[in-house]
Parts: sequence; structure tokens; C-alpha cells
Amino acid sequence: MKPLFWERCIVQHDADVLNFVQEFFRQAHRKALLIAGAGFDPRATHVCTLLSQQLGNRLDAVLIREERPNANAELRRRAEENVAALVRLVPQAKIRALNIFAPDNAVIGGREAVKCIAQLGFEEFTDIIVDTSALSRGVTFPIIKFVLQRAPRNVHVFVMDDPVTDEDISPVAWEQASSIHGFRGNLGPVSELKPARLWLPQLVRGQNFALDLIYRTVQPHDVCPILPFPASDPKLPDRLIEAYATEMESGWQVDPRNIVYADEKSPLDLYRAILRIDDARKIIFEGIGSHIVLSPIGSKLLSMGALLAAVERDFPVIYVEAIAYKVDFALLEKRRQESGTLVHLWLKGEAYEQQSAPAN
Repeated sequence: MKPLFWERCIVQHDADVLNFVQEFFRQAHRKALLIAGAGFDPRATHVCTLLSQQLGNRLDAVLIREERPNANAELRRRAEENVAALVRLVPQAKIRALNIFAPDNAVIGGREAVKCIAQLGFEEFTDIIVDTSALSRGVTFPIIKFVLQRAPRNVHVFVMDDPVTDEDISPVAWEQASSIHGFRGNLGPVSELKPARLWLPQLVRGQNFALDLIYRTVQPHDVCPILPFPASDPKLPDRLIEAYATEMESGWQVDPRNIVYADEKSPLDLYRAILRIDDARKIIFEGIGSHIVLSPIGSKLLSMGALLAAVERDFPVIYVEAIAYKVDFALLEKRRQESGTLVHLWLKGEAYEQQSAPAN
């Protein structure tokens, strides 16, 4: 069986990340391009601050403003504050506004993100850095896949992970489910029982409507919900099971033995679990084939595990784009004063020179 490409992926947390940034990026020959979100999220400036301290004028940046129709005025104000702070850190930064929806409400954010990044020249940079802390999945996934395919040298992903903040920022789901740009995979219409289709949704509180839309779009033969465990809140898995009891028992008909548990702080835990399931199903369903469909809508860090699996095996990723966000600003301001978990994933480059690239 072919070894997993990111089986030994470099993943660092907190103090190890700080040490890495200080030691690695202070090297005089390093020149880095940062691709980051410049929205209202209080985590938008943290990674850029750390990098600018070591790289100085050797850091360039593309700051992405996700534009949604009828955005809340307070969210726009906070986004402008973050943009100003980021430009102070990287004066030569380029600000790019991306429309997430077309005038006819078609979801175009991922495609527009790739068009924006494709205009950049990567050759002059030793390191390409994607900070996912303030980017939505519909933009993050296509950018990272494109950079992995095109960047000639090191590719890093940073994220300020705080599942509580992710839940405080409540997306208002659009009325249709679709594949993320570049992640349609082998998804086609369901035809009898060929091939056997398995849906792996990442559960998060308050997203019952979105997951129901995805379920009706995917029409899976089996469902294996993904729950965070261990989790920062030990009772979270039980609360999620309670919140989705109706769906799991009546709608999705989930066998309790089919629940997938993944460490909330380890994207590689979920990555390995998904690929183990895929390997096992290829043997079991050798005659009719097996399709796995992913829906990572929970924490940003676990989503990275699903992303790596989807890139490596070309799995389809189905989600519901957010048409707007509901935010408790008092809670959001409190989060600004608190620290989440800083995580660094080194996905391509010097650390993998002896490995071949993923198949796709």
C-alpha cells in the first residue's frame, strides 16, 4: 500500500511555532509571501505580526477581503481596522477584494481566489505562507491546493485555532450546497448502488440546516459523522450527538459504531483516519467501487486534516457557503484578548525533498 504523503508532516504548536519562526525566518536569504485574510476576525493580524518581526522588508503579502452582499456595518469597520494594522506591518502588501457571490448568487469565491493568486509570481520567494485564521473554507481550500501545485519551494500553513471563536462567528448558510472550487473529485449523480458513497461530515453546533442541505445533495449510502475527541470541551462530543440526534437516528441512520473521533488539536489524526477508511473501503467495495465525500465545517484545524486527505486522494468536498455572519461583538472582543492555539503545518519544500508530490 502506498505510504501517506503527509504521514510525517511537520506540525507545530504554540512555543514550537514561535521558535521555528524566530530561527527559520530570520535567515537572511529567506523571502516570504504571506497570503492571508483581511476581514473582521480578531485573529487576522496575529501571524502577520510574528512574521514581520523576523522578516521585515523580506515579507510581502496579499491580503484578501471577502466581500458578501449586504455585509454588517460593524463587521466592515472591524475589517478596515485589521486591514490598516496589516498594512502597517507590511507596507508593500497588496489588498484584493474577492466577491464570494456573483450577481446571480452563484458561489464564485474559490474560483476568484485562485484567479487572484495565479497572477502572482512565486519564483522570487523562498517560502509561501497561507494564514487561514481569517479566511473561509471556500477560499482557503482552493488557495492551498493551487499553491501546493505551483509553488516551487516551501509551502507553510499557519492558523490561530480557537474552536470557541469559530462557534461565536455564526455563518448564515446560503440555500444551496456545492463543491468547493477544485474539489469536485469523482462526485457524480447517484446511480443505484454503484459506487458505494460514504459521507464524512464534520459536526459543529448550529449547522443542522447546512448539513441537511449537504446530505440531500450528496445522497450517501452511509454516513460517518466526525466528532472532535479529545476536545478542549470534554463534553462537546456528547453535546453534538444530542444536537444531531434526530438527523443521526432518523435521517442519516448512523450506526453508533461508525462515528469517527479525531483529536481536535491534531489535523494529522483526522487525515490518517480518513485515508484508513478509504483504504479499507477500496478492499470491501472492490467490485462496485467506493466514493468518499467530505464536509469539513467545524474547527479550522480539523478542517486542515480533511483538506490534506482531499488533496492526496482527490476527494470531493461539499459545503454550504455563508451568505453572511452573525456575531456577538461582546464575545468577539473578549476573544481578541484571549489566545488560541497557534499552529504551523509545513506542507511542501525542503522538509520533503526525498518524497514525490501527491498524485494530483
